[in-house]
Amino acid sequence: MIFSAPARVNVLGNPTDALEGAYAVISAALTLRAYVEIKQSEEELLDLFKSCLLVIKEYFPEEYRRIGDRPVSCKYWTEIPREAGLAGSTALTTAFMYGLREVYGLNRRKLNDYILAELIQRAEEKAGVTCGYADRYVCLMGGLAYMDFRGKLYHRPLRKEPLTTYERLERYVKYIPLLIAYLGVRRSSSSVHRKFRSAYMKELELVKKEVLKPKDAKILKAMRIVGLTAMKGKYALLEENWTEFGRLMNINHKWVNIAMKLAGFKHGAGYYNNAVINYALRKGALGAKLSGAGGGGSVIVLVEPGKEENFAKDLEKYMKSLGLSSSRVFRFRLSEEGARSEKI
Repeated sequence: MIFSAPARVNVLGNPTDALEGAYAVISAALTLRAYVEIKQSEEELLDLFKSCLLVIKEYFPEEYRRIGDRPVSCKYWTEIPREAGLAGSTALTTAFMYGLREVYGLNRRKLNDYILAELIQRAEEKAGVTCGYADRYVCLMGGLAYMDFRGKLYHRPLRKEPLTTYERLERYVKYIPLLIAYLGVRRSSSSVHRKFRSAYMKELELVKKEVLKPKDAKILKAMRIVGLTAMKGKYALLEENWTEFGRLMNINHKWVNIAMKLAGFKHGAGYYNNAVINYALRKGALGAKLSGAGGGGSVIVLVEPGKEENFAKDLEKYMKSLGLSSSRVFRFRLSEEGARSEKI
């Protein structure tokens, strides 16, 4: 049986999805998808897929017995560019976890979508991936969503912290004049977040121990502002006030760039990321920011409605001029579906 899950784009408020802060993020699923075919054989599984089995065994041993000692393996392929800041690896993990629930008839009440998203996060963490929660929820549930992550900063065991609040917004807004600029610069988003999160958590602990005054906690201040952009941006999104939404995207990027420099990244959000963002703004974009971790991956650009095609050509030409030979620009296409079974 074949299963798939969509890529995601973080539109506003990232990375405060319980990574560097626990506030709110607006994200969307894309029509690009990752696929897995689950079968019973002795072929070796990827570590990420092994971790999925381990977390089911840890939290739901009675459900794991449905899988038992039957060998599980899978083939996988993807439409999502590798290390593009679009949750490509999470989409694969999500498709696999969703497939396990379907193939082995795991209890859908116990392993409901909220719990499954939490298990995916813990599976990736067990595999050594530093990650928040937005990718796991969006790849599984799909759509355009406003997510609230308050209370989830410490990544506590299941049931020791709240579930993410996942509010679907595509019934109100289906179209966003957004471009996704894939730079073609490969980097590990986990390694970026590991360093960034470590700096954030260290500063937070210094404040808690009263070694550092709250007013001097610069990374905390920056990420608090970032988290508030999503809370304010929800108003603008529902009103389709693209000028205001773009302004908030620019605030989001400004403070992420500052915080990443404070965390020890020489070029903040990334040399090429910043170059592309600055170019887009000079050319009249309403807003531009990172989609993922930074240091490469993808940048998202908000333009005036109807100007996407011409702006995309101009932006792609500029990226090629920087020597980014694998770069490309594509338009935002919303997937209302999350993980699903594929008809063969």
